[in-house]
Amino acid sequence: MDGRTNLDRHLRGSGRLDLTGLAWERIPDHPLSPAEVRCLAYMADIESHTMVFLRDLLATRAVQDARLTAFLACWVYEELWHGEALSRFLGEAGARLEPDGGLPHWDDPYPSGVARIERVRAVARGARGARGRLRRDGMALASRLLGGFPAVHMAWGAINELSTLTAYQRLVARTANPVLADLLSRIVRDERRHYSYYRVEADRRLADDAVARRVTRVALDRSWAIVGTGVRPLAETDFVVLHLFGDDEGLRAATDMDRTVDGLPGLCGLRLFERARAAALSRAAGRAPEGRSGVRAGSCSTGS
Repeated sequence: MDGRTNLDRHLRGSGRLDLTGLAWERIPDHPLSPAEVRCLAYMADIESHTMVFLRDLLATRAVQDARLTAFLACWVYEELWHGEALSRFLGEAGARLEPDGGLPHWDDPYPSGVARIERVRAVARGARGARGRLRRDGMALASRLLGGFPAVHMAWGAINELSTLTAYQRLVARTANPVLADLLSRIVRDERRHYSYYRVEADRRLADDAVARRVTRVALDRSWAIVGTGVRPLAETDFVVLHLFGDDEGLRAATDMDRTVDGLPGLCGLRLFERARAAALSRAAGRAPEGRSGVRAGSCSTGS
C-alpha cells in the first residue's frame, strides 16, 4: 500500500470517538476496583498528554511531510477524545482525580480534568527537565542528519499503538464492568486504525532504507520504554504493566506483541515488551532489572 492510499483510508475513518448509546447511567451499578481506577487514571493522563508528544515531533523533519502531518492532526484530535471519555467515565464511577474539585460527568462542558492535565504536564516537565530538552534537541538534530527519520517515528509509533490497544484489550478481558468494556472496545477501534497507519508506513519506509532500519533498531533497543514512562511516576507505569501483563495471560500478550514487532523490517528479536515486563517485575521484587539483550539465540534474523 502506498502512502497516499494509506492516508486516504485513515482520514475516511477519522473522527471524534463515538459514544452514542453508551450506558453512562449504568456505570455506578458496577463498581470499579482500585486497580481499575489506577489503570484508567494512568491511561486518561497519557491520552491527554498526546499534544506534548506531538509538539516534540513537529520540531523534527516530520513536519515537512504533508501526508504525515495530516495523519498526526487527526491522531492527536482522536487521542484528546479518548482522554476525555476516560475522564468522564471515572467521574461517573465516582473516582475523584486530584486536583480537580468536582467529578466530571458525560454532559458537563468540555474539556474535563483541566487542573489534572496541567499538573501532569507540570510534573512531567519538572521530572524530565534538562533531560527532556536534550531529548527534543536530539530528535531535531537526528531528523536533520537522517533523511529517513520519519521511518524511526513510524516504527516507534506502531509499537506504542500496538501496546496501547493491547493494554485496553487486557483491561476489557479483566473487567466485570460492561460499560467499561463497551467504552474501551470503542477506543480500541480507533487505536487499531492508528496502529494500522503507523504499521503500513513503518513497513514501507523501513523496507526502503537500510540506514533507517539500523538507526531504528538501535534507537528502540536503547531508548524505547512503555508509553507514559517519564510522564507519570515509574511506580505507576510498573503498576499498570503488572496489572495487565503480570500474569500468564499477560506474558502471552507481551510475547504476541513482540512477535508482531518481529515482522517489521530490521526489528526482529528486540523483545521490547518481554523485557519491559521483566524489568517491572524485577523492580517490584526489589531485584536488578534484566539488561538489554538484543536477539535470542535461534529466534530470528535481525535484518540489515
